[in-house]
Amino acid sequence: MRSARRRAERPRPGLLVALVLAAFSPVTPASAEDATILWQGQHSTVAISGGSEFRIADAARALGFDVAIDPTTGVLTLTGRGHKVLVGAGTAQVPVDQRLVPISKPAQTVGGALYAPADFFEKVLFPLVGATGSYDASRRLWTLTEGSVLTVDVAVVHLDPTTQVVFKLSLPAKFLSANLSSAIQIRWPGQTLVPPFPDRRYEDPFVSAVRFGTDGATVELRGVGLTARAYSLTAPDRVVVEIARASAGAGQAPPPLPETLPVIVIDPGHGGVETGAIGAGGLQEKAATLAIGQRLAATLPRALPCRVVLTRDADSLVSLDDRTAIANHEKAALFLSIHANSSRAAGVRGSETYYLSLEASDKLAQEAANRENEAPPAEATPPPGTPNNKDLDFILWDLAQTAHLKESSELAETIQEELNVVSGTENRGIKQAPFRVLVGATMPAVLIEIAFISNPDEEKKLASLDFQQSVADAIAKAVSRFFARRQPGARLFSSAPTPTPTPTPTR
Repeated sequence: MRSARRRAERPRPGLLVALVLAAFSPVTPASAEDATILWQGQHSTVAISGGSEFRIADAARALGFDVAIDPTTGVLTLTGRGHKVLVGAGTAQVPVDQRLVPISKPAQTVGGALYAPADFFEKVLFPLVGATGSYDASRRLWTLTEGSVLTVDVAVVHLDPTTQVVFKLSLPAKFLSANLSSAIQIRWPGQTLVPPFPDRRYEDPFVSAVRFGTDGATVELRGVGLTARAYSLTAPDRVVVEIARASAGAGQAPPPLPETLPVIVIDPGHGGVETGAIGAGGLQEKAATLAIGQRLAATLPRALPCRVVLTRDADSLVSLDDRTAIANHEKAALFLSIHANSSRAAGVRGSETYYLSLEASDKLAQEAANRENEAPPAEATPPPGTPNNKDLDFILWDLAQTAHLKESSELAETIQEELNVVSGTENRGIKQAPFRVLVGATMPAVLIEIAFISNPDEEKKLASLDFQQSVADAIAKAVSRFFARRQPGARLFSSAPTPTPTPTPTR
């Protein structure tokens, strides 16, 4: 099919633009129709299948997207205006940037091309070009209005003692919140809202339903004696509503410690045949991280009452996913992944602390994530027929970690402050990156790059017993500070010299 193009004056903002689906003959077979899209003064031909599904590539190109197809999987990648969309045969949850958009019917292949239902375009493509509209099936007509469109997805996650309702947004948007007698209302004034559903009920201890209106949502609370607060987070953009039981009395402090000791999972990076980075002097990252991890396991119980679990306590191979699974299985309060940094630049030194994001905070952070995400040999070859799309892997991350990113950033900042003292360097800052080992953690989680093993001076430090202990002391002090802010009665870290026994943590 060829595209007929006619130039015209560019429509002014706010002008109604019609996507005219032309049916030139009432007897034209429904399985082989052509439609016409009118967008910004240009006419483009689009194929229709079955009268209600439209060829994705035709419409995407008409809206200005670049279209690429994976010859192996048939997955289409649509890019444009800073956005990225992935869609393949059977896709019913469409990955758009760092979120998932549900559509009414999976995309399907017809005659070697991908087709999707009308709401794929209404909920996915149109908002990305700043338009909103609906399809009139009787007239075969799309009517679009240019303007700001906000697509919202929702996840409800209960992690005792709170429930988090996470509204994932398609773009940055200011919100207003109002606490009602048995609900909290979130509004995005001035936005055209595209919600995932009109209303939905939940079997959650604190949330009974989420209902959408014209410019916002209402979170209905289950019962009385609950408090709710809302705050925004970025990378990706979202609003988090956190719900908890109200305290027994105004100003009453929480108990100094929970009834059971909090579990802290320490993850010495790499292991077994997966050596990690290797310094010029031959020190392997896996050896340095295990030594520091073992010392930290012995030090933490002296900093605050807790139970410590190591993901590995020997030179053994543990997959990235299994490391997080151990923390989730133990219902850990914190997950600390220990690593040694590496750089091609000479003289780079100091510590860096990361928490999870689908987008790296800078190029060096992305390089660090790429290096640490390299699968060990045991994971290198997936079973035949297993999807191997890294973009999809990170888009389909566990929303439970999304609910903990604020705490993860606070933990990262506290650890970085203490390590700056140990390393004697200026603050390299906390950073964000898509580290696979942090994906899916249902608790505050950070990855700590202790020092640059690629720097000969810092490689010697990493091999030093004194330095290893000073790092363990610093991290333990940071963790103690982190807990003390949440549990004012908790015992603070003592800086007294720490013995260095070899721990035998529970797995």
